[in-house]
Amino acid sequence: MATSYSRELIVSIPQGTLIDIETTGLDRIHDEIVVFGYVQGSRLEIICRTSKDEEPFITQIAGLIPKLPKPFYAYNLSFEKEFLKARGMNIEGIDLFQPWREKAEKLGLKWPKLDELFTHAEHYFSEPVISGKDVPLLWEKFLKTGDRDYLQQIIRHNESDLLRELYLLVYYRDSYRL
Repeated sequence: MATSYSRELIVSIPQGTLIDIETTGLDRIHDEIVVFGYVQGSRLEIICRTSKDEEPFITQIAGLIPKLPKPFYAYNLSFEKEFLKARGMNIEGIDLFQPWREKAEKLGLKWPKLDELFTHAEHYFSEPVISGKDVPLLWEKFLKTGDRDYLQQIIRHNESDLLRELYLLVYYRDSYRL
């Protein structure tokens, strides 16, 4: 009912777990979670649904979350928090977005998206990049065709988000109450 991807990183988080989810949209009630990715220590792990039925995937994540070291870190933690809460899981943690939101507000700027803080090398070469907005369509294409390449694109996007969030956590660690 799920496929997973993992890799060992050359950097690590000494305490806590960095998390990121991919969903079919922004509505925590009507949309679904299709990916749960996290970095614990120096290990990056991504679990991706392979079934139309969300429930077995949620059961798997619900069994995993209590075992992960606290605190949780996420860019715009309230998004992950609300989606998981709607499925019976409560998490607390540190929002990696908060200092950037506050800085933008002080300067009269719009709140920055993760993609705006850290761009992809592919942008320089005018190559395509999968964004969070692409996930719902890729998920629908997977469900219609069964082609796992669509899942790999979603996983690749989640991995990219996790690595960019890890950079925020590591490089700007003094910006967060760790």
